[in-house]
Amino acid sequence: MNKNILIEPNNIFGDYYNQWRLLRVCKLEQIFGVDWFKGKKILELGCGYGNIGLYLKDLGADVTFADARIDFLDVIKGKCSDAKIICLNQDERWNLKEYYDLIIHFGVLYNIKNWQQDLNCALSQTKYLALETAVNRYDYDIEFNIKNLDVNNKHCGIFNEYGSLPSVSLIEKELGSSFKRYDDADLNGNDFIKYTLICNDKTKVILKTIDSWHNKNYYGGRKFWIVDTKLQ
Repeated sequence: MNKNILIEPNNIFGDYYNQWRLLRVCKLEQIFGVDWFKGKKILELGCGYGNIGLYLKDLGADVTFADARIDFLDVIKGKCSDAKIICLNQDERWNLKEYYDLIIHFGVLYNIKNWQQDLNCALSQTKYLALETAVNRYDYDIEFNIKNLDVNNKHCGIFNEYGSLPSVSLIEKELGSSFKRYDDADLNGNDFIKYTLICNDKTKVILKTIDSWHNKNYYGGRKFWIVDTKLQ
């Protein structure tokens, strides 16, 4: 178990994402067990530089890497020449004509406008969905559009014009009946990685477009779910 695979020293996102990956992978191992991944068919959505998928591949999983940015996929191929890659724009309806034991959907949802459509595409093609995303702070069904302030920047963040910051309640309506949310303290890291913030603000708001998923006035922390689609 070479955890160094999860560390991307040249990552444009910085050390924050190195810690973020480590915490999430440790939680996956805690939930499923390390041996579970051997031989499993896994899809990593929004894979970036592929660190999580490459780590799971090292554990013996059959991993497919998907991202909207071909330059990210090129980096993965440079690391692992036999990596399976797919260029995938998740804002469009997608079907890979495959069925996976696990789909990893980490840090992607808030970069997508059509997030409900995307979640349903993922849920229909896997036994388990591991979902992690930022949420807004409100304790009712409300969603914010996140405006991409630099549509020419195709290197990170929102790929198209808008992302989304929905509430926990909206997301869980899409997940169905068979999920578990983990608000455990061992998922917490620095100030950007908070899974235990309480989203209990019932204040009604009119503003529907914000400039960032981490806008301090609307941010409600990050949340982590495992969905068992076999029980839906």
